[in-house]
Amino acid sequence: MMHRPGRHVLLLAMLLCGALLLAGCGFQPRGQALNLSAIPDPIHIAGIAPHSPLARELRRQFQQAGVGIADNAADSASVLRISRRDSDSRVLSVDSRNKAVEYELEESARFALYDSGGEERVPPQTVRALRILKRPPDAILGADREKDLLRADMRRDLAERIARRLSAQL
Repeated sequence: MMHRPGRHVLLLAMLLCGALLLAGCGFQPRGQALNLSAIPDPIHIAGIAPHSPLARELRRQFQQAGVGIADNAADSASVLRISRRDSDSRVLSVDSRNKAVEYELEESARFALYDSGGEERVPPQTVRALRILKRPPDAILGADREKDLLRADMRRDLAERIARRLSAQL
C-alpha cells in the first residue's frame, strides 16, 4: 500500500480549519478564566448576601481572572449589582400514578455593572440556567442529592455567564 503525503496535508488543513472555526465562535472550555481586565478593579458585588452561593461563585470567577474584590462599594472602582435572583422548578412530566418524575429547574439573575461614580457600564440584563431533573420513584434519596448538585452547577453556570457577558461588553 502506497503512502500519500497529500493526505496528511489535507488532514492537517482540516484540523487547522476546525480549530480556527472553534476559536472564532467564542468557545472556551468550561471553567477557563476570562479576560476581565477591562473591569475597573476592585469590584464590589451588591444586591445579594456576601456569603450566598452565587456571591461565592462570582468572587471565585473574578479572583480567577485576576480582578480584586472590595468588601464595600466605597472602596471599589466598580459595582456589580444583582437586582433580582430567582430559583424555580416546574413539573415537566408525571407517571401513570400522577406522580411527578421530571422537573425543569431554573436559576436566574438580573445584573448590571456600575463604575464608582454610579454610571452604568453594562446595562441591566438577565442570565438563566435550565436543567432537567429526573426523579424515578425508586430513587427518592438520591434525587434530593442530585437536585442539590444540579443547583450548585447552575449557580456556577450563572456566575460564568455573568463574567462572560461582562467580558464581552467591556
